[in-house]
Amino acid sequence: MSRERLFGLAERILTDLAAVEGVVIRQIADEKVRTHLRTEIFRVLEDEGRLEETVDQEVRKTLGSYSRPAPEGSAEWEVLYNKTRDEVYKRRLRL
Repeated sequence: MSRERLFGLAERILTDLAAVEGVVIRQIADEKVRTHLRTEIFRVLEDEGRLEETVDQEVRKTLGSYSRPAPEGSAEWEVLYNKTRDEVYKRRLRL
């Protein structure tokens, strides 16, 4: 995902979060506070993007190591991909 798109998404998350009942963000009108919060949200989104990329690489490597690899895009490959991705997430995030 491009940086511009991540910035836009961070702004939207901040705006939506500020509108949630029960969520109080002090000094939300202060541009310094908004910028700081937007930067933190951006950082989290960027970290999640990197995690997703490394998980995808690990899953593809695992599927490629099978003695009879399923053709990418086939229904069998999709099932194996999703199953392996869930296992990698569980292992990495200790779920």
